Amino acid sequence: MSSTMSFSRGMLVVAVAAATGFGFANAAWSATPVNPKLAEMIKKASQEAEVVYQGPDPATGLPTQDMVREMEVVTEKHFGVRIKVKFEPVPTFPAASAKALTEIKAGGPPTFDLMYQTDMSGAALYREKAIEPLPWLELFPHLTAKDLEWDGLALINTNYTLMPAYNTSAVKPQDAPQHWDDILNPKWKGKIALVIVPEPWIMFAQPSAWGEEKTFAYLEKLLALSPKLLRYPEVLQRLVSGETPIAWISQRERTLYHKEQRGAPVDVARKVEPVLVQTNLLFVPMRARHPNAAALVAAAMLTREGQELQLKYQNLTSMYRPNTPMARFVASQKVIKIDAKYFMQKGPEMMKKVSSILIKR
Repeated sequence: MSSTMSFSRGMLVVAVAAATGFGFANAAWSATPVNPKLAEMIKKASQEAEVVYQGPDPATGLPTQDMVREMEVVTEKHFGVRIKVKFEPVPTFPAASAKALTEIKAGGPPTFDLMYQTDMSGAALYREKAIEPLPWLELFPHLTAKDLEWDGLALINTNYTLMPAYNTSAVKPQDAPQHWDDILNPKWKGKIALVIVPEPWIMFAQPSAWGEEKTFAYLEKLLALSPKLLRYPEVLQRLVSGETPIAWISQRERTLYHKEQRGAPVDVARKVEPVLVQTNLLFVPMRARHPNAAALVAAAMLTREGQELQLKYQNLTSMYRPNTPMARFVASQKVIKIDAKYFMQKGPEMMKKVSSILIKR
């Protein structure tokens, strides 16, 4: 994966003529930034010296400690300060979100300085105004307004896509679903893996997508085919084994990783549109102990090297960073992305409604 282009980082950087990777220039941040606010942040970050990071273990099976060590290296390269990244394991993203919100409401600092959440799992922190407001665009010229979510409070670190998938040993490519309605064919009865989470249904239920009436009618028809209700890892496991030859949705990037890197007999149903796009965010929770160091680490993850790191350890990149694999993929697709305002208004109600329907089955 190699391409060459120039990429200006504004008044804070020394340009480099060519670079490999996604197409970003391999620029190094100036040791003495012109921006006084960034200079002050770097000074404070050097005093804080560490970050407690809540995020996922590597999806590619590589060691977690290697990942956080490379996060430190990328941050130092771009900002000239060494920050120790302390990885804090959590059972689930919603559990981490709830923990941080409880700590903040109690008036104390949260356990985490830097949080990695999806656009839905961390929404309670946004709703409760429990995220540190930072002038991301003013501080970091390599960022653009497209890199921001939640009224500019969070950075879009990576995106992942959800599509139907199938076992290539059990299903011929010509028999794979071409449209979402193809999965409702009675021939798939008892052969479908259905992930037991409400988020995809909320995305479809948005007025800009299918709308609630069509979404719930589709869900009822799908459940009438007696699908296997599974968690995301189990969906892929059953798909690989052939126990369920069709997955209503599977994470596209993880499916293709198993196909291309591990030789698994799986593929995505490439013609099915629209594609569901979910977002992974980085943000600094309110009253974090090390907010300046956390901001630098977060901003470093949206540089070329930071995105290469995400690809290496999570097999993901951002759709808004130039020339990333995700940017190239979504450019040719019809996609559905969660609307933050819709989710703030309808999310909790929809989560309960969809969950109750799935649990009953």
